[in-house]
This record gives sequence, C-alpha cells and structure tokens, in this order.
Amino acid sequence: MTHVDPARRVRDPTLQRVWEQMGRPARCRVVGGWVRDRVLGRATGDLDLSFEGDAEAAAEPATTLAAALGTRAHLLGTAPHQVWRIDAPELTIELWPMGDLDHESDMARRDYACNALSWELPDGPLQDLVGGLADLRDQRLRAVSRSNLEDDPVRLLRAPRFLAQLEDFDLDERTAGWIRGLAPRLAAAPRERVGRELRTLLASAAPSRGLRWCLDLGLFRHAAPPGQLVDEPWLREHLNATDRLRGADAGASTIAGLAFLLRSWGVPSPGRLSAYAWPQTERDTALRAARFLDEASAVVDAPPADRRELAWRAGAAFPAVLVMANAIDPDNPGWRRWRRQWQQSSAALTHPRPLLSGTEIAGIAGIEPGPDLGALIAALTRAQVRCEVRTRSGAVRFIRSKVRSGDEFSPRP
Repeated sequence: MTHVDPARRVRDPTLQRVWEQMGRPARCRVVGGWVRDRVLGRATGDLDLSFEGDAEAAAEPATTLAAALGTRAHLLGTAPHQVWRIDAPELTIELWPMGDLDHESDMARRDYACNALSWELPDGPLQDLVGGLADLRDQRLRAVSRSNLEDDPVRLLRAPRFLAQLEDFDLDERTAGWIRGLAPRLAAAPRERVGRELRTLLASAAPSRGLRWCLDLGLFRHAAPPGQLVDEPWLREHLNATDRLRGADAGASTIAGLAFLLRSWGVPSPGRLSAYAWPQTERDTALRAARFLDEASAVVDAPPADRRELAWRAGAAFPAVLVMANAIDPDNPGWRRWRRQWQQSSAALTHPRPLLSGTEIAGIAGIEPGPDLGALIAALTRAQVRCEVRTRSGAVRFIRSKVRSGDEFSPRP
C-alpha cells in the first residue's frame, strides 16, 4: 500500500454531508468496511455508523438522514441486535446501536482487525485499537479473536469473501487454523446470511480465489444445504471459470455465477434453497441453468436440431448456460456459433408460434383435453423447434403419425 496518511484517505466530503443530514449527532462513528476501503484507496458504497445507546436512540438520526436522501429507514433484526438500514441510490447506510457497549468493547468484538478501524464524525480521529492499520499495510487478513469467530459462524465465510475482494491480501496463519477448526459451525448459521455472503463473493473481483479458500478452509460443504451431496472435485477443476464469468452481460453473469455454485452443490431442489433468500426468479433461473450445464457441454458440437432443442428446453436460463459453459471451455468455437444461433432465433426457440391450436390437435388426434393432449402439444412443439415440422400441413401429418404409431407423446424432460 502506498504510504499515505490513513486519516487523509478516510476524510471524505460524503461523511461530512451524511453527518450534517443526520442532524450532526454527537459520538457517531464510521466503522468497518468504509474505513478499511478508504484507507486502501478503494471506492465503496457501504457505510456503517455506530451509535451509543439502543435502536430507539438511533431512530431520530436514521429517519432524518433517510428523509434527506429521499427514502425511508428500516429497522431490521430483533432486540438487542437491531440495525437501521437506509438504501439510497448510490449509498447503503446502516446505523448500528452499541447498546451497553462502549467504543472499545465494540471494536474488540469485530470479526477481522482491518474491519475494527473507526472514524469519529465529522473530523476524526481515526482510531485503531487492534492493529488493523498494520494489517492493511502488510496486506494481511487477521481475526480479532477466535471467540469472535465462534460467536458468529457467518464470520468464518467472510474470510474467503474478503480474500476474493482484496486480491493482494493473505490470510493470517493462526486465523486460518481457527477457521478450519470452527468450519462445521457454519452448517448451523442462518442460511439467509450465508446466501448473502456467497452472492457477494461470486460478484467479487476474484471469485475463484474466494471459492478456493472456501474449499481449503473446509467451509464449502458446510455452506451448502444440510446433507447436500457436494461435488468439490468438479469445483476445483473449474474454479478459474468463475473469474471469466465477469466478462459477460451483467444479468447473465450474476445468474451464471449462482448456477456455477449450484452445480458444485449437486443441483439441489428448489425447496432446499428457499432459506438462502436469493431473489426467486434469479434462484430458479440459476437452478435451471445448473441442470442443463453438463448436457450443453455434450451437445455443443451436435447437429443444429439438438442444439435448438436444448435451448428451447432451457428457456430463459439458456443465456446463463451459454455464459457458464463458455467460461469452462473458452477455446471451443461451438459456443460462439451457438450464441449466434440464440441471438438470431431466441424468440422462436423459447416461444415458437403454434402451427395448430390445442382444439385442432385434439380434433385430429380424437382425444379429450387432458395430460395426453398436453403431451402431444409438447411433442409437436419439440418437432417444430427442431425444424422437423415447419408448416400446418406438416403438423397435421405429425399428429396423425403419432396417433397411428401409438408412440409416447411426451418430449424429453
């Protein structure tokens, strides 16, 4: 780290403005990631503020600040562990009441020393009670104490997340030993918070590094749903692919990263993932992409009809399948060819225009509405997607042929 006065780095017009918008409260400190990142010269949009007293004491500055930012403050958690959260367009602010703790005790209970720095508003000083500045200088991630990790097992997972974000940092050897010994405790940690840490790790500058540390520290299997069969060898083989995901479209990249994680977890059922509290559409699309990844790798060099069918079956998840598979096998030109096919025909593949209505198909086949009719419609759609049927007359012949042959109507699942 370039030698610059740390206090000079932390002093920021944003802090002055926030303090004034809160009504200039006394004894308010900026703590945690904001101070760490500013000392490192990194941009950050997350601001944690600590207040003396309880959540009620922080209510007025929280609501005053939220109003000034054109939004609302939300009280999260349950007493005595409550926090006021404000989501503004370019800044996420959390106001943490310290309760009965004093400032020194508050810093001593932090997870890692580099996160135990504080800046008293509005003009400082910058305080370092546990050697965090030395750790930043030496590019070291070091836990404040073993008991702090033990008290909150989610902090174990923060180490790989920070190492994915801070690419030049190394993990303190003693801290690594503590985490390995405590790793099984992560299995009992709230899945919502685990999911948030994993999602942040996957969006970091070096997700492969974070995932590798998850594996090496014995955390990865404990972050998965309880009892889930985890495919750690597959993950180790394809770790570097996670870094290549970042070059794709932002939406597909986010879903592909989550799909990569779910494939490593052996593609759990949707019900086993609900506790992670990921956005439902994102979770379901990623899960579908994870299911199709291995099949896509087998089909990429197959005839166009097979590729069209897989894209149809994957539906809205197919862009994430392409992104993930291309990241795993970037030298295969088949992915570019398949991407062009998708770009030219995505609407026809995901929502092909019916050649016959359901009523027409029922009349031709001589069947009543029900599962058999639905299966026959799906079989015709599959044939249409594969370009085996292109016209209404061809569709009529297809239906009659299916009925005469007595074949199963349903397409592949």
